[in-house]
Amino acid sequence: MYCQLKNLPEAARGLSRRERAVLNLRKSVRTWVGRIGRVLRDPGRLWARGRRKGGTGTISPAGRRVLGLAPGERVRVRPFEEILSTLDAEGRAEGLGFMTAAMKKYCGGDFTVRKRVRFFFDERRREMRKGRDIVILDGVYCETPPAEADDWSGCERTCFLFWKEAWLERLPDEGRKTPCP
Repeated sequence: MYCQLKNLPEAARGLSRRERAVLNLRKSVRTWVGRIGRVLRDPGRLWARGRRKGGTGTISPAGRRVLGLAPGERVRVRPFEEILSTLDAEGRAEGLGFMTAAMKKYCGGDFTVRKRVRFFFDERRREMRKGRDIVILDGVYCETPPAEADDWSGCERTCFLFWKEAWLERLPDEGRKTPCP
């Protein structure tokens, strides 16, 4: 298991002015190249704006349901069997793995969305990555299961777990009107 605490001494060195300038230039070029590529692939994106809060959701490129959740919304984690149906042979949904030992105990529970995950640090590649349709839930942490402590290699970090929107369902909010079927 890769742990930030083990990599911290290597990551503690500050960047020089030249290194910062090169990184900012690369970021700008990647951003504009990505935008141009998206517009060329789908010109209709220029007029389409983001998802509406509280909408019924859209369909992701992989064909999974996207809810467009916002912080503060109440959700229910789908039953374990339904989540299994969204996973591929490697136990992932659009690249995000479902950690059965740590996440199964939250299935069926009601939680509040803490935050959408747009970017995260990939410890293996040591770079920032962009997430898609991922949220963090309040009070849901990765804790070392006592029976499988060897699999966690002594990790005691208690990190937030990442949840794909396909694994969640929006709960009706008392203050918000729900659309009629």
